[in-house]
Amino acid sequence: MEGVHDSAHPPRKELGTAREAAVEEALAFSEGRHLDEVAHRLRLGLQAALAQLAESTRLLRERDVRHEELLASAAAELHAAAHLLATQRTDAGRDEAARRLRRVAEDLERMSRTPLPAYRAPPRATQGARARLLVADDEPDARELLTEVLGDDYDILTAADGQEAVDAARAQRPDVILLDINMPRLDGFGALEHLRADPTTMDIPVILVTARSDDAGKVRGLDQGAVDYLQKPFSELELRARVERTLRLVRSQTALRELAQTDALTGLANLRAFRARLDEEVKRARRYRTPITCVMADMDQLKPINDELGHAAGDRAIAAVAAVIREELRETDFGARYGGDEFVVLLPHTAADEGMIFAERVCARLRETDVIVGERRLKLRSSFGVACRLPQAGDEPAEALVHAADAALYAAKRAGRGRVVVAGEPPVTP
Repeated sequence: MEGVHDSAHPPRKELGTAREAAVEEALAFSEGRHLDEVAHRLRLGLQAALAQLAESTRLLRERDVRHEELLASAAAELHAAAHLLATQRTDAGRDEAARRLRRVAEDLERMSRTPLPAYRAPPRATQGARARLLVADDEPDARELLTEVLGDDYDILTAADGQEAVDAARAQRPDVILLDINMPRLDGFGALEHLRADPTTMDIPVILVTARSDDAGKVRGLDQGAVDYLQKPFSELELRARVERTLRLVRSQTALRELAQTDALTGLANLRAFRARLDEEVKRARRYRTPITCVMADMDQLKPINDELGHAAGDRAIAAVAAVIREELRETDFGARYGGDEFVVLLPHTAADEGMIFAERVCARLRETDVIVGERRLKLRSSFGVACRLPQAGDEPAEALVHAADAALYAAKRAGRGRVVVAGEPPVTP
C-alpha cells in the first residue's frame, strides 16, 4: 500500500542519510586522532624549543658574569694605582702606578674590541666527529633498543651493570652516560658515586634512566650529580632530545671554560688559569719528588712602540712574542700571559739547565723575529728569568718559584736586557 514501508527494507533516502552520518562520524574520529597526534608533536617541539631558549639564556648570563668579573678586576687595579699615586712620592712609585693604569686601559680596550660569540645550536655529529655514548643497563633488550635508536648518530658503548659502566667510563671516556638505576653488582646510584669521585670521570654527564617514578629517586640522583632523569617508557623523540640537550650543555661548558681561562690577545692561558696550574704542578712535583722549572719573560722596549705607533702595534708585538713561546712549548709545558707584556712558562720534570736551554732558544728566535707595522719593521726582544724547584725542596709556597724566576728576570734587565739569567747564577752576556 502506498505510504506503508517494510521495516526490514528502509527507504533508499534513509539509507543514504545513515551512510553519510557514518562517514562523517568516521572522519571526525580520524581527524580527532590526527589532531591529538599533532598536539602531541607540538608539545614535544615546544619543550625542545623552551630547552634551547633556557640554554641560550644561561649562556648569556654566564657571559655577563664573566664581563662583570673583568670589570671588577679592572676597578681593583685602578684603585690600587690611585693609591700608589696618592702615597708614593718617588719616581718608581709613580712609574709603577702609570704602568698599572696603562695595563688596565689596554685590557679594557681589548675587551671592548672583542665581540661576544653568538649562541648557536651545535651542528649534528658527523662521521669522524661523532659523540660517544655509554649505555649501561642490565636488560639486553634495553641495551639493544637504545643502540638501535641512537646508533645512527653516535658511537655506542654498552655495559651490563654499574661496575662495568664505571670501568668502561674510565677506559673509554664517553661524552654522555645513559645509566639505568636498577642493576646488579653496583646499581646506578653506586655507579654515579664512583664516577663523581674519580677525577678522570667526574665531569662526564650522566642521564639516569629508570622505570621508577618516585621523586625521592630523582632527587637523590640529581643531588649526586646526574644532569638529567629519563623515566621509562619514553619516546624515541624524547630520548634524542635529552641526549642532544646534554651534549649542547657539555660543549657550551667546555667553550666557556676555555674562554674564562684564555687570554684573548695571545691565545695563551691567562693569569687565573696559571695560578691554578701552578698549584697543581708544584703539588705533583712535591708528591713525586721531581724538579719543576719556571721561566719568566718580559718584553724589552715595548713602551716606545706604544708611544710611537699606538697600542695596536704594541698588541701585535705582544702576540708575536706569545706565538714564538707557544711554538716552543712541549705537550706537558704550560705557558700563560702574566700581564701586560710579561709571560710565564711552567716546565714540569725539568731542571734549571734544561729551563735555561728553553729560554735561550726562545730568546734567540725572538732576535730573528720582526713585526711589520705599516712601513716600520719592529725588532722583538725579551729578557728571561729561570728558577727551578728541586726535588729535595721543602714545603715553601708555590708562589716562591715564581718570585725566584721574577727576581732572575729583573737581574737580566739590569744586566743589559735581551738575555737569560738563572736564579742564583750571575748574568751571562749573550
